[in-house]
Amino acid sequence: MSPAKTGFSVFGFVISLGLIFILVAVSLWAWNPLERIKQSRDGQRIANLDLIKNAIDETVSEETPLASTFGVPSSTVGVEVSASPDGSGWVPMDLSDHFEELPDDPENGRTFEDILGSKVLGEYQFISDGKFYIIRTHLEAEISLERYAQDGSDNSWYEVGSAPGMSTYFGL
Repeated sequence: MSPAKTGFSVFGFVISLGLIFILVAVSLWAWNPLERIKQSRDGQRIANLDLIKNAIDETVSEETPLASTFGVPSSTVGVEVSASPDGSGWVPMDLSDHFEELPDDPENGRTFEDILGSKVLGEYQFISDGKFYIIRTHLEAEISLERYAQDGSDNSWYEVGSAPGMSTYFGL
């Protein structure tokens, strides 16, 4: 009787490597690191808008009037927009009790592709008529698409604020 052979053959080794490669490829596809980065930026955008909304609501509750203005950062490349919270920044209200500097978009000033496939500028916008206001931005992660439909009636922006119908209230 000959002794039994033990160990991997070259064929078994190649099959094992192939299976490992397939598992890694499937897990990378499922994990999708680019989508996770987009989700992280959207999470930051949503959190920032909530912080700003809460600060505005608290300031208004202290009987500070809303400014009647479009505090919309320019989408012109090279134009600097102030993040000062003293009312001279892109939100024309004194929010200095809440912020040292107004939050900005994670892609601030850079163009990116939003959920709808449009090339948009990374920015936050404040719009008010002195009675109601909205703050809006674009989102980019696929999972965020339903937020566009849930917030207001303009399904190309993520909006928070006090205006009924959000952007459509202002005719935007």
